Amino acid sequence: MLILSLAMNFLASENQPLHSSTSPDEDLIKQILLTHDPDGRHLDSELLLRAMENIMSYAKSEVSDAHDGAIAKSGICNVEVVGSEETLGHTIYKVSHGILFNYSMGGNPHAKAMVLFDKLRHYKWDAKAVLVLSAFATNYGEFWLIIQLYPCNPLAASIALLKQLPKDLCLLKHLFKVLNVLMKMIVDLTKCIIEFEELPVNHVILDCEAIGTTNSQIYMATYWIIRSALICSSQIKDLRAMENVQVHVLSLQSSHHMLNSVVYFYRFY
Repeated sequence: MLILSLAMNFLASENQPLHSSTSPDEDLIKQILLTHDPDGRHLDSELLLRAMENIMSYAKSEVSDAHDGAIAKSGICNVEVVGSEETLGHTIYKVSHGILFNYSMGGNPHAKAMVLFDKLRHYKWDAKAVLVLSAFATNYGEFWLIIQLYPCNPLAASIALLKQLPKDLCLLKHLFKVLNVLMKMIVDLTKCIIEFEELPVNHVILDCEAIGTTNSQIYMATYWIIRSALICSSQIKDLRAMENVQVHVLSLQSSHHMLNSVVYFYRFY
């Protein structure tokens, strides 16, 4: 318990707790919580995240029949949204549509993230993050399918032409290098949230400051995952410079280290 208390005190000193009037994140957290209204619906976030990782992994691989069996082994067919009348596919479609709509509307990245928070108000924190990542992975996977197939497939070539996709991927090495770094951070941070949500926190006696600090980390981590996924989507769409993505890498690194510390000390306790 002493170690856990020290960990929480460290987190509180590095990231001011929710109740602190001087916290720059306080207003943001309040906005996020206004969109959070869980109704008991549930999905296997870990399994769905694994499927998302498969898509990201296959995206730059050569297309082959071996991938058919790999997708079957991922168990994605067994994921369903319990407590909701919507199928998983329809839910991901709505989120994906929201991402595309956000891209077309332009404007403030924060406002775009809050739109997705509102769409996912009935889900737990881990599910919010994984559903947005799954929607991003779907769009990202479609992009790479076109890139891979257009040299030998007339349909893919026509779509690539209409989308004005570059034929020389060497020009995009920097873009994908930064994207890969960011997506790895996003996935690692999401795994921390999933693991934390599965911990029996309700059975651990903590003071109010520790609870407030820990919850604040969950809220902010989910926010930066969603916002970073939006940034990645916009970069894939317009293939511009990556300054915004690099900034989000640094933000996620900070959130990941803090949340990973919380999960570690809870598990140790």
